[in-house]
Amino acid sequence: MTEIQEYPVVVVGGGPVGLTTSLLLSRLGVEHAVFERHPSTSIHPKAVGLNQRTIEIFRALGIEEEVRAAAAPPRTVSRTAWYTSFDGPTALHGRRIAVRDAWGGGRYAEEYAAMSPSSYTVLPQIRLEPVLRRAAEAQAPAHVFFGAPVARIEQDDDGVTVTVADGGDGAERRVRARYLVGADGGRFVADELGIAMAGESNLVDMVSAHFSADLRGLLPDDSCLINWFVNPDLGGSIGSGYLYHLGPWDEEEQSEEWVFACGFGPDDPDRFDEDGMKKRILRSLGVETLDAELHSISHWYINSVVAETFRNGRCFLVGDAAHRIPPWGALGLNTGIQDAHNLAWKIAATLDSEELEPLLDTYELERRPIATTVAANSLHNFRNHGGLVDAAIGLDPTTPPEEGWAALADLWSGSETGRRRQAALDEAIAFMDQEFHAHGVECGFAYPVGAVAGESETSSLPSDPLVYRPTTAPGHHVPHVWLDGRDRRISTLDLAAPGRLVLIVDAAAEEWRRALGASASPLADLVDVVEVGEGHPLTDAEGRWAQLREVDSDGAVLVRPDTVVAWRSLGLPADPATALQSALSTVLASSAVVPSAGDEPELSVAR
Repeated sequence: MTEIQEYPVVVVGGGPVGLTTSLLLSRLGVEHAVFERHPSTSIHPKAVGLNQRTIEIFRALGIEEEVRAAAAPPRTVSRTAWYTSFDGPTALHGRRIAVRDAWGGGRYAEEYAAMSPSSYTVLPQIRLEPVLRRAAEAQAPAHVFFGAPVARIEQDDDGVTVTVADGGDGAERRVRARYLVGADGGRFVADELGIAMAGESNLVDMVSAHFSADLRGLLPDDSCLINWFVNPDLGGSIGSGYLYHLGPWDEEEQSEEWVFACGFGPDDPDRFDEDGMKKRILRSLGVETLDAELHSISHWYINSVVAETFRNGRCFLVGDAAHRIPPWGALGLNTGIQDAHNLAWKIAATLDSEELEPLLDTYELERRPIATTVAANSLHNFRNHGGLVDAAIGLDPTTPPEEGWAALADLWSGSETGRRRQAALDEAIAFMDQEFHAHGVECGFAYPVGAVAGESETSSLPSDPLVYRPTTAPGHHVPHVWLDGRDRRISTLDLAAPGRLVLIVDAAAEEWRRALGASASPLADLVDVVEVGEGHPLTDAEGRWAQLREVDSDGAVLVRPDTVVAWRSLGLPADPATALQSALSTVLASSAVVPSAGDEPELSVAR
């Protein structure tokens, strides 16, 4: 056992959430170590969709352009479609059942572009992680170790002791830290801390295959990211599976690699068999042969679970260590990265000043309700995804194949029953806005309690999951507006320096500066004043900020380092200093009670 090393923070897990945590801490100047048990980044594809909030974080970290350069061409991920297969022996094979726009593409493009400087981006996790690793390893305050599994975690009043197994010779080293962030995907940290998961688990046994193949002569529509199959011979949607492209993409925007996934029965002998998986791919695609190279097969279960607490003493859980969310809606990885964004600045602030330690109590207050609600509604998306489409056609997993094919024939027959099936199918596809166009959920989540000085009760997620309505109400993300500076255009999301809060003001700038100077709150030391408006260094030429700020020209909007509005003043109070002091005290005090499991509001998903 070697001499104990000391770091302010230890991050356990070097996946996308752990590496993003590392980048955030480096940006804040916090020395830390990352320990990842695997010797390299992921070798099997997992998450692919990165929503605008996540890309905004990468923007702040300076890696947005590198992520975008590696990502799928936007044209190839603008839609999703359902097919019986791509080809096959009958006229019912190779038929498109439905298609729709998705992920900010097609008819949603202008809506998404107006709400963020960053676009929805599709980059498979196996290609994202190397980008994050290179960036994390290049940052001076970071010490990133792969092939270094954590064996034990012990904590006391002053810190956390981590035992790390180095190499394959059984050697161990001990590391001491003020705080620990568990980002290991639920592999070890939560169990070591005795934190249980609540929710529904092991719901469906899924198997996915990563393979290379040239599908350009077979793919009906190369604008679709995901193609879903509904084959009565395979029990409908779950058994028929889905296919999506992974890149790398050539100059013709054609993908070289793919993922196919489907549900298998627990006793199916082909579940882990390479030849059996190839046969399943051929059956779903509807081809007899395919020159395909199978790279890996992964077995996983659909889970919708959330940790009963996100904190134990000096240890915090982020990402899949804190919640495992069904992929229907593409919110799992995004939620994890946004966890890290919420937590990192609070840890950095506390390390600089023990008086700011109450900020750490707000992490769970803010993020656990989001995770619980997103997990429940992603599970709802999964159950409706196949069920609604199959039911509209007239299928369920027990339908005999000949009856299923007859139902599909009737769908396209023009008969009265066929028209009814088509109407039900159109309704089902439109209802999937909650999976493929949930802009309100992706960008409109809010913190009703926590490090905010709120004005009224609000929900964690908007009542309308489809619509993002920008607002400066405390707990919400500050609206994106392009402002004109002396030498460049800047978004309102970019106004704060790393780890700093920003008080955005206009006509009463001097009064607010004096108020901040008079504040005795330890949080005031982290606040900068930024003037936006006519005659200021930053101007709002189009009047967009004046429209969206929802305060008068002599009011103020206080924005946290994670771009969340902490407080606002609708106008200039009679005593600005007292008003600001009270707001900062409220933001720091966080006297709200942590919601217990089942107390969080659920997003309305009524049809």
